[in-house]
Amino acid sequence: MKAVTQVVAALSHVPGVVAAMVVGAADGLIVETSPMMGSSAAAEDPRKHTAALAAYLYSKVTRASEAARLGNPLFMRLEAEHGQICVVGARDVVLVTIVTPNANLGRVRIDMMTAAKGES
Repeated sequence: MKAVTQVVAALSHVPGVVAAMVVGAADGLIVETSPMMGSSAAAEDPRKHTAALAAYLYSKVTRASEAARLGNPLFMRLEAEHGQICVVGARDVVLVTIVTPNANLGRVRIDMMTAAKGES
């Protein structure tokens, strides 16, 4: 995988991405993050909790996928009323993006998976 700073910068420039993060898979701690797009300085920052919970959910999805003998999950997407959280595993970290409802999910998915594989 490219340097985490490059990965976060590249993903944060994809249209519709509100925030991009590289998160420790085991502990859910943020390794690198982009600023929250459209967020005021006074507003509560959801990135810390989102990162931790996304890593936790990814670990549970991994266990379920392995129990079903499907192998490791390639891409996880949580769809909610006001947007989506996308997660891709990359060895000891997970890539997490928070995206708007009208984001181009195909592009987000391809860019996240490419970054996780370490391709340019």
